[in-house]
Amino acid sequence: MSTVKPVRVVDPERTRLILVGVGGTGGYVLQQVARLLYSLKEQGCKVPGVLLIDGDVVEEKNLLRQYFLPQDIGRKKASVLAERYSRAYGLDIAAYPEYLTRETNLQRIGVADGTIVVGAVDNGSTRRILHEQLHCLNHVVYIDSGNSAVTVPDDPGHVDRYQLAKIKDSGWEGQVVVGVRIRGEDVLPFPGEVFPDLIEEDRLPTEVSCGEVVVSNPQRLMTNLMAATTVLMYLHTLLADGTLLHHRTFFEARRGWMRSEAAIEQLLEVSV
Repeated sequence: MSTVKPVRVVDPERTRLILVGVGGTGGYVLQQVARLLYSLKEQGCKVPGVLLIDGDVVEEKNLLRQYFLPQDIGRKKASVLAERYSRAYGLDIAAYPEYLTRETNLQRIGVADGTIVVGAVDNGSTRRILHEQLHCLNHVVYIDSGNSAVTVPDDPGHVDRYQLAKIKDSGWEGQVVVGVRIRGEDVLPFPGEVFPDLIEEDRLPTEVSCGEVVVSNPQRLMTNLMAATTVLMYLHTLLADGTLLHHRTFFEARRGWMRSEAAIEQLLEVSV
């Protein structure tokens, strides 16, 4: 069996971690990455700052499977979690509690060369914004996490959300894809180039009215957890020593199945 060799793609002492989306998957990623950064700090390592980007507000329905408390209802998710984890672990965690729009300039809000960006969003338009603007940077590592939603009948209002577990054949699959740009060149293709449907235009969260927000395509708790664990697998080596082992991972949460593909050959020639 061949051994996967780590390839250094970022300087962990000079990077910054950007987490876009702190809901179902992103919230779990943040909890675990905060513990990882705290552990590295306790070992004497210099750890990066973290920026959370999300304009969503905590709602009562979020208490079921996201890391929020009743007193958080009505507050911005990014602000709540930035305060909570920076205080708990003594880390530099900031919040940009707004949705990304087509007018947002990522560089102006702190997404600079040398950063690691994790996308945990569920719409193609936001992914397209990340895809296009991150391509303007000379050096960036872009990790996208995606998982399928539970397919329910056309009229979800007639479906009891607690009966969704009976719909057994959907909502378990997902993937994590990593793109890398170094010295202005793509050395690993971006997620939207690997899977073009990820960046197909739809409506941004700011373009959806409150009346249209329904539980039509809910996500499964175990799928979110497995997606977050997969992202952490990548962040563990990136934040510890700046290396990357794989460039895409596919998983199926119900069966506990996972398959990763090693970084492609041209990445072996990269030197950071």
